[in-house]
Amino acid sequence: MPFNPFTIDLPVREIIAAVREYIAAQNTLIVNAPPGAGKSTLLPLALLDEAWLSGQKIVMLEPRRLAAKTIAERLAQLLGEEV
Repeated sequence: MPFNPFTIDLPVREIIAAVREYIAAQNTLIVNAPPGAGKSTLLPLALLDEAWLSGQKIVMLEPRRLAAKTIAERLAQLLGEEV
């Protein structure tokens, strides 16, 4: 069963459609939102099945190593995968 980002209630969910539209035309996007909004967890997962991403990667920049590790663990958990 594919991941459904709309089952998780985080503030960034409100911009998923706009992000999908924007990033389909542009290759770079910076999302600025408060901590806990879902920009590092929900947003990348919501984009995984986009046609434009086929054979490519999502690159996320995280300023803190601990945050990056924690986010990777959470994303894997949501997908039912190992880190």
